[in-house]
Amino acid sequence: MDKKIITESLVYIENNITNKLNIEEIADYVGYSKFHFARKFKDEMKISVMEYVKERKIIHASESMLQGNKILDVAIQYGWESHSGFIKAFKSYYGFSPSLLYAMNLEIIHLGGSTMNNNAFYEKTDEHATKETLLELLEAKMLENKMDMAELEIVYKFCQKLYGNKQRYSGDEYITHLLHVSLLLVQMGAEFKVALAGMFCDTFRKTDATTEDIRMNLPEDVAQIVLRLKDYDIEKQGLEDEECALIKIAERLHNMRTVEYMDEREKSRRAQETISIFMPVARELNSDKIVSELSNLSVKCLEL
Repeated sequence: MDKKIITESLVYIENNITNKLNIEEIADYVGYSKFHFARKFKDEMKISVMEYVKERKIIHASESMLQGNKILDVAIQYGWESHSGFIKAFKSYYGFSPSLLYAMNLEIIHLGGSTMNNNAFYEKTDEHATKETLLELLEAKMLENKMDMAELEIVYKFCQKLYGNKQRYSGDEYITHLLHVSLLLVQMGAEFKVALAGMFCDTFRKTDATTEDIRMNLPEDVAQIVLRLKDYDIEKQGLEDEECALIKIAERLHNMRTVEYMDEREKSRRAQETISIFMPVARELNSDKIVSELSNLSVKCLEL
């Protein structure tokens, strides 16, 4: 089955998310039999069609509750026939009840704060934060996770030297992208050496660094990961190298968070690539938050 068919099915699901979708309807839309489509979808996405539909409905429902809508209204809107059925599905996905999310959000609003972030996703940092601010946040996160801080300054200074004054499409300093990647890796529970290696996720594509430069300027365990990244292909190798996979997925997530600065053609290409290559690997890592957000960001780029 063409990967484009999977993308079309995801867009169809998204555009009809409040309807009572079934496999037959989705398969018919993309022109396949129910059984052939169901098998191919699971092979590609590492999840059954209806489990994916339920997952997307729950995420949309949580977003709706964070906007202040009542639990029962949200449950009905997204196709649950009973209040208890929705609560059971929500708790199974998030690990806590929807009433807790709703109550906490109301309390924050009552105290004068903004609404909560969606718990389906990892914490977001201001995309335009300075490198100094991001470095402070990274230090704080690493300390919070009891990571050894001795090597961070050395690694960061070398990263600055390599990337110099490079800028992103947004106009932000390029090094801020690399700090965002490292922050995501810490949130994902990656080891210290992996979080540090995340600062060099695209070094051999974006700089003139040589393998010798990496070996000479980085701690040995970090350098080994960065050198493996040079030849790592996530589509072909998947989880053969889990450390490289984590870095590439974190890099892709941050790129998708800032996809608005790309033209429409590139947005569409990135979204389709994310769905067909990165999401299945993230699902194999059992990283529900990453899968949820990659899916959310991708379908928004492809919605018709």
